[in-house]
Amino acid sequence: MKWPVLLLACCSLGSSPLLAQDVRVRLFTSAPPKTITVIAKVGDLRWRSCPVCDEHSVQRLVLDSIAKESAGEVAGNSAAGEKDLFVSGNYQLTPSEGPVFSASFPLHIERHSESFSVIVTMPLEQYVQGVLAAESGDDREPESMKAMAVAVRTYAQKFRNRHAQEGFDFCDTTHCQVMHRNAANQRGRSAQEATNGEILKYQDAPAATYYHQDCGGSIAAAEEAWPGTSAAYLTGHPDSYCLAAGGLKWEKAIGVGEIDRALRDGGITPPHGWTSIEISSKTPSGRAHRLNLRGGNPPSFILAASSVRFAVGRALGWNKIRSDLYDIRISHDQIIFSGRGAGHGVGLCQAGASEMAREGKTYREILSFYFPGTQVASPQAEKWQSRIDERFELLSTNPESDAAILADARRILKESEEKIGWQIPFRIRLQVYSSLDKYRDATGRPGWVAAFTRNRTIRLQPIGELRRRMVLESTLRHELFHLLVDVRAKQAIPAWFREGLVLSLSNPDAPASPVSTMTLDQIEMILQHSTSREEMEKAYAAAQRRVAELIERFGLQKVCSWLSSGIPSDVSASLVDPSTLAPKH
Repeated sequence: MKWPVLLLACCSLGSSPLLAQDVRVRLFTSAPPKTITVIAKVGDLRWRSCPVCDEHSVQRLVLDSIAKESAGEVAGNSAAGEKDLFVSGNYQLTPSEGPVFSASFPLHIERHSESFSVIVTMPLEQYVQGVLAAESGDDREPESMKAMAVAVRTYAQKFRNRHAQEGFDFCDTTHCQVMHRNAANQRGRSAQEATNGEILKYQDAPAATYYHQDCGGSIAAAEEAWPGTSAAYLTGHPDSYCLAAGGLKWEKAIGVGEIDRALRDGGITPPHGWTSIEISSKTPSGRAHRLNLRGGNPPSFILAASSVRFAVGRALGWNKIRSDLYDIRISHDQIIFSGRGAGHGVGLCQAGASEMAREGKTYREILSFYFPGTQVASPQAEKWQSRIDERFELLSTNPESDAAILADARRILKESEEKIGWQIPFRIRLQVYSSLDKYRDATGRPGWVAAFTRNRTIRLQPIGELRRRMVLESTLRHELFHLLVDVRAKQAIPAWFREGLVLSLSNPDAPASPVSTMTLDQIEMILQHSTSREEMEKAYAAAQRRVAELIERFGLQKVCSWLSSGIPSDVSASLVDPSTLAPKH
């Protein structure tokens, strides 16, 4: 079955339309605050309880995740009991845990049972500065800092949907990229400004620009760190630059009991009474791959070296086992790790990049060494013009020509709202790019993705290109149903259900795809993380078949109601086995 339009799920609505270069970052991810104080630094704070609700102006918000009443009440307006707050203004935010955050970027504060999540929407280039402040250490070399700026920006373009189902793009921890916005410094700002908008591309798409502190003289291939992940530019090779100053060497003694407790805390059950560890296999770059716990019951227990490093890091600190590039010896009840380097070893080695810069290499040469076969791509700014009617805003570089899309969009929106039985309560932005390259650079999406919707904005490839491929109307219909679905969808509704429902609504006459053997978890994983067109086509087909069968069994209105109420537990249980959704005979 052919899918002419492949699209990822929309993200949850924010208080204002996101520009293509905006990113949403969750702050205080590792320690969600129990109380929050937001104070206006200049003028007033403005807050809403939903994206289209009335706006209130205050000087100060004091929020407590437990208290029913709050000192946030000022001039008769109280945000104390609201579940969601959309805040704007020039502010200082002080959490119960974590550093003070000062900015003037839009905030979304969401109350949970015992804490708050805080999501800031900020321009991509400001995000790059914040990540450089956190991830670049004490690097003083301008060219290696520029290389890092391009890597950070490209990583953000490549992986910006990493937490889409949770309502944001990136966390502020090592799971994504650490960000210290308030610690931005001149070194980082200079590197960001010198490379403004530049990303690293491979075959016309953003590269996966992983980076780490120190490779220990040996760059690892991507599949060594993440089995199943590979790229022609993420191969293993020696790195003499990293060793030029002697390299980072470390040694740590960790008690058997400490490792045992760390493994159990991490969900791994080692054999009772084990006494020693040995490396049973290594990767091509020389890193530990598999470890064997010996002396227990059973006497041999094989597990991944990365599992041990992560478990020990979470429980005892990341300075214990700094990389998987080590040897092991046993001393009484102590396991002694003697290693080199720090981090996963894939992609750009910051220590090596800094040395290359000291030796006179440019940032482009540094990127070429660590990501061979890639090219630095520079953006060309679009000159946007706006046209507005009662339902849409058209943002285009050629509005006189592209304005013809508005009549089609109004007609399709009216048909779609009548079909689903509810309306989109805001003006929709249609942003039309002048070329495929501009579209790909701005959205980070490959050319086979015809459009990309985030918040209230539908970003489209050139109208002429969509007409040539005869997918303009189907693209608009698909994206408008995306917005309609996400207006009602709870944050926890899975991507496979959203995508399957959108496909069923926008293309109900499509022939049924073959019964898929994909599990829901597999579909969900592909929709959120895959960059393969073939995988995405199969996942979309499987998602549509699942939802189409649900509509046949329960009716469209009932299935649509699950967007706000959640998929019933008995229905979810019946979906675990794909064969239960096979056509009845």
